[in-house]
Amino acid sequence: MESDKQSIILAILTGSAFILLFGFFVFLVLLSFVRRKRKLLHDQQIREAQFQQELLQAQLEMQEHTFKTISQEIHDNVGQILSLAKVNLNIVTMDESAPERVHDIKTQVSSAITELRNLSMGYYADRIAEKGLIAAIQYQLQQLDKTGLFTTSFESSVDQIRIDKNKTIFLYRMVQEALNNVVKHSGGDHVAVKVYEEKGEVHIVLHDNGKGFSTNGADFRPGIGLSSMQQRAAMIDARIDVSSEKNGGTTVHLVCKPSVYDKDRSG
Repeated sequence: MESDKQSIILAILTGSAFILLFGFFVFLVLLSFVRRKRKLLHDQQIREAQFQQELLQAQLEMQEHTFKTISQEIHDNVGQILSLAKVNLNIVTMDESAPERVHDIKTQVSSAITELRNLSMGYYADRIAEKGLIAAIQYQLQQLDKTGLFTTSFESSVDQIRIDKNKTIFLYRMVQEALNNVVKHSGGDHVAVKVYEEKGEVHIVLHDNGKGFSTNGADFRPGIGLSSMQQRAAMIDARIDVSSEKNGGTTVHLVCKPSVYDKDRSG
């Protein structure tokens, strides 16, 4: 009888110990889960803050680029046209062929107004979202053409790329940065841009005919522009590949999965 009581007590103690150990184990698991969840949330908040900071930086860079373009265009084109109009106005006061001069002045002023209207259509964040990335890239190539230092070509097998506004801004800034590198460093005179869709992803390929550089040497170090493009590509889950060789030009290849894309093929 006494032996049975001891067995019962031992069983109770063993069961209680097991329950306590099991409870402690569950507590540790829950504690670990909560800590892991807090860390994931904290890391997500940090990534979101970094994303917003990069997005703001990209928007500021776009504004700076636009302001520089506007300033140069006003100085080179609009300023020259208005100066000619002023000269003609001075001539009108002493010239008997006033009606013809007035017509010339009207033409020059109309040309200046057209130039200013074109400048007002420069691409910024909201306009890119409205018109789309394809139109924005074409606009950048037109601006490059107008310098007279480069010829450009553009080919696209998709009419429009529809991704969210933030991704569009990042991609546009990467294209701008690539074109900026062409102007500053390539030593070439032609840029070709090709946009196409393959396996549900959109590809943007920029190639110049410049002097190129070697990416295989031990001394190769990506510049600030390339590092910035790589960082931004990672933040929007895009990929970027830069290939170049001496005297063979440089190719920048961007790959991004869009939300929606149009399959209508252009001519």
